[in-house]
Amino acid sequence: MSSVSRAALLLAFAATAGACGGGTTPSTPDAPPLADARIDSPPSFAACAKFDAPGNVVPAHVEGAIAGADLTAPTQCATIDAAFGVESAGPDTVVHLTGLVAGKPYLVHLSSAADLAFYVVTGCASVTGPTSSQCLLFEDDSSGHSEVGRFVAPAAEVYVVVDYYESTAPHDGTFTLDAYAEECRDDGATSACGGATPACLDGQCVACASSFDCPSADLPVCDPATNACVASTTGCTTDDAREPADDGPAGAALLAVDAGGHASLAGSMCAAPRGESDYVAFTVETLGETWDFQLAWTGPRNLDLELFSATGEQLGLSYWDHPETVRLTYLPVGTYYARVSEFSSATDPAPVAYTLSAARTLGAGCTSAADCAAEARNQIFRGACTAGACVDIDGDRTVPAGGACDSQSDCASGLTCPSFFFVTNADTRETCEPSCAGDSDCAALGDAYLCTTYLAENECVQKCTSDAQCPTVIDAQPSTGPWSRLSCNVASGRCLP
Repeated sequence: MSSVSRAALLLAFAATAGACGGGTTPSTPDAPPLADARIDSPPSFAACAKFDAPGNVVPAHVEGAIAGADLTAPTQCATIDAAFGVESAGPDTVVHLTGLVAGKPYLVHLSSAADLAFYVVTGCASVTGPTSSQCLLFEDDSSGHSEVGRFVAPAAEVYVVVDYYESTAPHDGTFTLDAYAEECRDDGATSACGGATPACLDGQCVACASSFDCPSADLPVCDPATNACVASTTGCTTDDAREPADDGPAGAALLAVDAGGHASLAGSMCAAPRGESDYVAFTVETLGETWDFQLAWTGPRNLDLELFSATGEQLGLSYWDHPETVRLTYLPVGTYYARVSEFSSATDPAPVAYTLSAARTLGAGCTSAADCAAEARNQIFRGACTAGACVDIDGDRTVPAGGACDSQSDCASGLTCPSFFFVTNADTRETCEPSCAGDSDCAALGDAYLCTTYLAENECVQKCTSDAQCPTVIDAQPSTGPWSRLSCNVASGRCLP
């Protein structure tokens, strides 16, 4: 389970955020099996004229611009990776890819100044454009400038339609599109990476995908432009003695507890450059340890505290408290990291002093998933109690309806996992269930279930009995409490804005 998959679900609060160009959780496709799909010759429909574009042999790098709202995206695709539905109202263009090998996986990486999306199709066979049976993938998971999607080639050529979700054109419709054969899987399912390029990023082997892949304190930061480990720099007018090595995990100072289980470390932070980080390591030596962290500082600046595993999996975070606090429970034995950063809208070289404190309490390991769900204020749910430690459920898209999950990647096709951050009773409430358009679609599950109203692609969930069971929006400042949260209407069992 990755935190990215959880965050994608949280961005889907259509009732409060409005459409910003994304998709739905995957639903049962109405397309035929990919092995049975075929490339259709573009017919004479006016909407299909763009499919006469010349071919680009993969691996391909294409620079272009969207223009003319000629096509309408299919209502369904074999894979939909998009937080706000299959939206396609604005200008578009078609990139023709050739030289593919049937049955082989490929990646498409779209970069744009605007929030563009893309979908991969085998042809164009209707007056409005490609049909659902021709659509392999719809990709609009991010509201930013980059989209990456994976598909399996059914034949030697496919078409990528680059599109915009709004009916009006964006201020800048230019884009670059890269298409290439998959070298590795980011989930570790298959990997040919090693040597100088040991990490997997977007299907390609690179030197580093994040700073957690950088082993040297001299080169502790992964440069996102080159995916290479580089030396860090600091623009603070003054800083602590650990800079700049502690800008990555490899240079982290150790938070060593004393005989009473307490530890404290003083540091200094600024927003020059923005995104400046200080990493601190700590070690879990026995099963059942509880770690309580506090990040304290004075003044109006906004510091954040995040906790990670040794591989960079996000375990807990605090964004809106002052001081920031996080409790972690039932961790596997190993090394972990705290990251301190400043949330700032502008570069600020003036330093702010902080103190990171920790208290370790010894205890017994977990005995059930209920133990893993007991602490939910700032800890991300890890849904399996294994050998006394709480770890991620390894469902690998096989968990059936009603089965426990802690990420969307656990559930079988056509099912979704309500793996929202920081909700209580996650051990019993996070189960793979079908999508829905209304409560009647959930009737077969019993009176305890209803259809959500706050997602673009809604899903069947258990009725809430308290606000703490309702989803959080981590990137919106709350009026009270650590997170902005929907509220529970106990009478109806619905979570509402």
